[in-house]
Amino acid sequence: MFLKLKDSDLDFENMREISYESDSKIKLEKLREGLKIPIISDGMFKTLFQREDCIKYPCKLLSYIVSLSYEDLLCHMSFDKTETGKEGDSSYSYRQDLVVTIDNAKIVVEMNNNDTEKVRQRNLSYMMRIREDRKEKDQYHQAILININNYCYKGDNRIRRDFALSDHTGVLYTDSLLIVDIYLPNIKKKCYTKGIKALSEMERFLLAGVEQDIESANTLIGEDLVMEEFVKENEKRSYDDDLRESYDKEEALKDQAFRDGIREGEERGNRARNIEIALEMLKEKEGIGLIEKYTHLSKEEIEKIARGEKLEIYDKK
Repeated sequence: MFLKLKDSDLDFENMREISYESDSKIKLEKLREGLKIPIISDGMFKTLFQREDCIKYPCKLLSYIVSLSYEDLLCHMSFDKTETGKEGDSSYSYRQDLVVTIDNAKIVVEMNNNDTEKVRQRNLSYMMRIREDRKEKDQYHQAILININNYCYKGDNRIRRDFALSDHTGVLYTDSLLIVDIYLPNIKKKCYTKGIKALSEMERFLLAGVEQDIESANTLIGEDLVMEEFVKENEKRSYDDDLRESYDKEEALKDQAFRDGIREGEERGNRARNIEIALEMLKEKEGIGLIEKYTHLSKEEIEKIARGEKLEIYDKK
């Protein structure tokens, strides 16, 4: 049960719906000549963003999001532990994709291929845990969660959304807890519809990492030397035997998950339409048997809809 607030001016109905259209998620392709492993792959993301010898790439990414230059980040940013939660005799732990420290701020970066609410809540818990990881009793870190999402929301073409604790008028409660959501499929759509010149530098950087076709990735880098190195490193690492083997397994699993997600989304959409049809038929005083036949909803489900809308049920023969 989710509790809501009485006498609140917050709009609890304003929740966005995940899109399940065919272009709402970028699929992994089987590796072949001319292709590279994209950063939406768990193994490639960690290879390019967790290694000390590749520190320039997370610095480049964060330079587009926080108020420090790429050069400043190279001087002030350090990698932090990515595993949290192991305490005492417990063997249960959480592993983040990337955690960095910049002075007294900590940043978690998560590459999200899973669009479920559970994953979004898990990522919020990551942000809270790193904020609590302090040496002094009264010392708290600024915590920033950056979600790079391989999904998007229905009817929403925004590339990036920033979130903070605030009231309905936008007055901030604190600036020490911040969330940045970036939607990769919308970057790809923007490139297709408006062209490369319409993309920001951050969008080109991310798309160069996501794009599997090496030739297409190279068209995105322009004259940026770090971005050029990023694509070359991405290509070179794609043919490491261990990484390639793990990618083949990941590609097969995520392809199945993609198909399952599409089916699940279609089922949700069909159910929503059937509920709307049932409601209209109830208003038209159609018999419950006929409503069951045309909506495939159970008698109990139809009765619940009728109670919720204070409508009578007719048992016509």
